[in-house]
Amino acid sequence: MSLVSVITVNLNNVDGLAKTIQSLLDQTFVDYEFIIIDGGSTDGSVELVKSHVDKLAYWVSEPDKGIYHAMNKGIQASTGEYCLFLNSGDWLVESTTLATVFAKRPQADIVAGDIYFFDTQTSAIKWFVSSPDKLTAKTLFLGTLPHQATFIRRSLFDAVGLYNEHLKITSDWLFFLEALLIHGCSYQHYPVTVANFNMDGISCNPNTASLPRREQLSVLQQRYPLFVADYEELSGLESQSQLWLQSREYQVYHFLKRAGVIRVGVFGHRLKRFLQRTFFNQRTS
Repeated sequence: MSLVSVITVNLNNVDGLAKTIQSLLDQTFVDYEFIIIDGGSTDGSVELVKSHVDKLAYWVSEPDKGIYHAMNKGIQASTGEYCLFLNSGDWLVESTTLATVFAKRPQADIVAGDIYFFDTQTSAIKWFVSSPDKLTAKTLFLGTLPHQATFIRRSLFDAVGLYNEHLKITSDWLFFLEALLIHGCSYQHYPVTVANFNMDGISCNPNTASLPRREQLSVLQQRYPLFVADYEELSGLESQSQLWLQSREYQVYHFLKRAGVIRVGVFGHRLKRFLQRTFFNQRTS
């Protein structure tokens, strides 16, 4: 049995798949198995996979019912102690990434690292996202752990269940929610940047920007109705926070800070709180 099963899902993304495959072949760490689940691609992806078949523990190319159905097929084929979902177009940051993560043999059920959001249009890193050191209700309700950088103990999928294939974008959110809140799984933040996340996918598409919140709210209404009020309150606070960051008051504070008129300290924090109160009072009056 390998220490980690790296599962890659692909559909007609031969260039992205090539980048993902190469990042695995470059790893100095060898105690992993590589699984590719292709959805019946016709763009040369299958030929690419076949050219690396000697490096794969398992692969298949056939139509599927969506990304989570494909990921579930990868889970069922896996034999590693942990699973990592590095989908087509995503790639490990360094050739030593897996070796670094497993050098101290993490023991938690869910081990989450950090990721870069990579903008392929500008060929540049747009955001750095760090997984939390400690999980909170806000983290679990409004966000999720980056699956491209999160190592999940394989046995959790037997205890918690596979990904919900009826959801389009938030099934990993639901899995983490239930694994951590209901099953009491252990969690660890491993402070190393694991992967580059390709922003071309559905989760970064402006046309589906509202889909995560809609799916999350629907799940809570059906399964955990007592949490709906808390979810809506947290969601409202987050919306207010985003509006504050876009407000004229924040721009004034940010300009003064960058100009050196104010510095981070007691006065700076007091001014920031004053402007925030002004902004929120305007919003609620």
